Amino acid sequence: MPQSRLIRSSLCLAALFSLTYCAPKEVSPGSSQGGAGTGGTTSAGGTTSAGGTTSAGGTTSAGGTTSTGGTTSAGGTTSAGGTTSAGGTTSTGGTTSAGGTTSAGGTTRATGGTTSSGGTTSGGTTTSGGTTPMGGTTSSGGTTSSGGTTSTGGTTAVTTDCLGASLAKPGDSSSTSRAYLNLGDIRLLNNRWGSDALNCGATAQKIYINSDGTFGYDFNRPACGGDKGKPDYPEVEFGVAPFGATSPDLTSPACSSTTLLPIQLSSLTSASVTFDNFTSTYQKPGYYDTNFEFWISNQNPITSTSPGVYAEIIVFLGWDGIRMQQTVGWPCDKSGTVSAGSNSYVLCHQKDGWGSGWRFFNFNLTNGPQNTISGKADVKAILDWVMKNYSGFSTSMWLTRIEVGTEVDDNTQGTAKFNNLTFEINGTSKTAQIAK
Repeated sequence: MPQSRLIRSSLCLAALFSLTYCAPKEVSPGSSQGGAGTGGTTSAGGTTSAGGTTSAGGTTSAGGTTSTGGTTSAGGTTSAGGTTSAGGTTSTGGTTSAGGTTSAGGTTRATGGTTSSGGTTSGGTTTSGGTTPMGGTTSSGGTTSSGGTTSTGGTTAVTTDCLGASLAKPGDSSSTSRAYLNLGDIRLLNNRWGSDALNCGATAQKIYINSDGTFGYDFNRPACGGDKGKPDYPEVEFGVAPFGATSPDLTSPACSSTTLLPIQLSSLTSASVTFDNFTSTYQKPGYYDTNFEFWISNQNPITSTSPGVYAEIIVFLGWDGIRMQQTVGWPCDKSGTVSAGSNSYVLCHQKDGWGSGWRFFNFNLTNGPQNTISGKADVKAILDWVMKNYSGFSTSMWLTRIEVGTEVDDNTQGTAKFNNLTFEINGTSKTAQIAK
């Protein structure tokens, strides 16, 4: 075959295949009538270039003009002979034909969906709502429980102390010597050490929690002897005794009721006790005093078997007349006043070598005696005054506990009640807790 005829045949075959490849897919009726991109003009049935064939429904891109000879600017180039090359696709914002077929990437999600640039979306293939659930997959409010486990309004967990005793509840009581009720960081202690030392079994003493959540103790001590030197002391204890776990003077658990005490004096910035109606009544006022007191030791009694008790500092709030008489009571042989919280206190008596050898300081309420006490007593202010006026103290020593109670001696009967008590160390306060 002559070479010129062979070349012409090859060109014809190439043109034939090009027409087959560029033929448009079938579209729904009406898509070719007036089908135009934004701003573009398409003649009915498409514009045919000289000798060229434009498939029905062809859409010219925005602003495109077909020149004579079939070359389309901006949006598609028509090859010689009128065959439109691939790329004659509707530009962004093209016309959506009713019921047409969505081109690749042209699926629009109604809520949050993404339309691919240049895609033609047919009516009917739009996915309502897309594939994303409203609001994502997070449930309302998440799975966070309401505040976890709470003591107020929630589920109260059982609170046990260092010996495993559960939190006391209304109606709890004990008449057993040295028994106690757990009040959280506080112990209500049936301390009848004097009667025990004198083998005075006739003493009746009971600690209890009332139905309204108040707490206190009853006492009825007969004539036990002891020359008024071995009183009983029903009390509230905050902390731990200064004597050490093996001491015969220990009348309460050797572990502390609170993590706030003991504390080294070098670390102590504040300490106080606040009374909420500490009220005493007496059916037989014999020989007694109501008080708060605190203790200083040389070493930490939790970690040392021989902590070395250094000082007992006691403050009388109420007392009977005999207690303060010069002949049988403690004569006020000292002076000096300290303002500490809601009240002021005067130093009445001081002695070294008290008890098993510790120092003793006795203050009295300046406007006492009182049988009902409310307000704050600043323990740190009293301690600072003592350390300033008496040598021998060191900031390496330890504050081990604070107590509030009633010293009861012979022929004395009565009752004491607390609405509540609050102990504070370095700005952290602990109030008596009662189980519900």
